[in-house]
Amino acid sequence: MAQHWLNYGLGLDLSKDKIDACFGAKNQEQAFKIIAQRRFANTEKGYQALVLWLEKKRKDKTLSWQIALEVTGVYHEGVLVYLHDQGYPVCLELAKRVKRFFQSIGQQSKNDKLDGRGLAHLASERKLKLWAPISPQIYAIRSLLRHRKALMVSRVQFTNQLHAVNHSAVKPEAVKRSLEQMIQQLNKQIQKMEDQAQRLAKKDKAFDDKLQQIVDSVKGLGLISVLTVVAETNGFKEFYSIKQVVRYAGYDVIENQSGNSTGKTRISKQGNGRIRAVLYMPALAVIRLKVEPFYGLYQRLLLRNGAIKKKANVAVQRKLLVLIYTLWKKNQPFDERYYQHVEKQKKDKSSQKQVAPM
Repeated sequence: MAQHWLNYGLGLDLSKDKIDACFGAKNQEQAFKIIAQRRFANTEKGYQALVLWLEKKRKDKTLSWQIALEVTGVYHEGVLVYLHDQGYPVCLELAKRVKRFFQSIGQQSKNDKLDGRGLAHLASERKLKLWAPISPQIYAIRSLLRHRKALMVSRVQFTNQLHAVNHSAVKPEAVKRSLEQMIQQLNKQIQKMEDQAQRLAKKDKAFDDKLQQIVDSVKGLGLISVLTVVAETNGFKEFYSIKQVVRYAGYDVIENQSGNSTGKTRISKQGNGRIRAVLYMPALAVIRLKVEPFYGLYQRLLLRNGAIKKKANVAVQRKLLVLIYTLWKKNQPFDERYYQHVEKQKKDKSSQKQVAPM
């Protein structure tokens, strides 16, 4: 008896050298069935063979379908871009979300073949978000700034080693000179990455004007910080709400409460850690400069949380991210007087409620 499919799904599990592909579908009983599985080389010729195989197996061209891939370092990028350029609906999923889906369908074992099967099941069952490539300009800026961050991490390591050598009982001069030279070279490379990223940003006048507008209007917020946030979010192209941006950066709040039991409330940190890292120093700067509404928020949270500075600082980071997103989307500078006016209105309303007659 011929099967009647509702929709197709292709799952691709990737490694450095190979692609494990599984093509499946959901039938009228809402059950997932495997149609075909095959392994391909993770090369240009392998991508071409994958497309030919896929077209043979996808017999009903009218059925909805999508391709699911898991983030795997850089090994997924070649086939992802190739399939997108061919016009196929490709969806790139985070490893944690894929793992949870596998757990929900009872897939406990793990190997390349099973992972491809699980991704095909995911593609046929869930409506996934289609992947879209970032612009070459932002991709280049992001790569430069990520390399800058790696260089800064190395500089901290060498600086700590130099500190240890300078304060040890025996101070080997050869080691000391080597560390000083390494730190000096890293400083030059870090500055070089920053200069190149800024030059790339200036090539697009509209892009650069939006950057400078934010930097010039918010005291304590530097160009590299804003540029990093914009590069890591692809200019906020795929974001349509503050909630999406906050969650992407891992600033969304996770509650832990059930019945009479109340645990700690914290941020998820399940997002782009580079954004959180780059907003730490700007948060300190706006607090030190007493920029509103950030300084007022910081003071209120210190009073509420028993002077725990870390929590208050994280809240300021979140507000900075929201502000960058809002100003970028609206293409407007920051107006501190507007926020002061809003805060004054809130205080007036609060005082009116307190003195209102019963």
